[in-house]
Amino acid sequence: MNIDYKEYGKIISAALLKDNCIYMSKKGHHAIFPMEPIGVLRNAKQGFVTENGYFVDRKLGLDIAIYYDQIDYKYNPIDELNSEDIKKEDSKVLKYKKDYKYKENND
Repeated sequence: MNIDYKEYGKIISAALLKDNCIYMSKKGHHAIFPMEPIGVLRNAKQGFVTENGYFVDRKLGLDIAIYYDQIDYKYNPIDELNSEDIKKEDSKVLKYKKDYKYKENND
C-alpha cells in the first residue's frame, strides 16, 4: 500500500477517538488520558491528529512521524508511536489545537 504522507501532514496532537468524536487538549495527552479510567473515554481508540485533520492510529502515526523526522527517541513498543517519542523541538506542535473533523482514508 502506498501512503501519501503529504496528504496527512505532520503529527500535531495526541488524541482519543470515541463515537466519531476526537478528544485532544492544548496541554497534550496528560490532560485527556486521565479521563479514560473514570469512564468518560473508556475504550476510546488512542492515536494522533495530523495537521490536515486526520485521526490516525499509533501504527500509521509512527510511519508519519518517521517520514517527517519527528522522532526524538523511540520508546517501546517499537512498532507504535507514543507522544513521548516526538522530538522536544516539536513538543509545541503536540500542544497546538485547532478544530478538526474526523476524516477516513479508505486506501
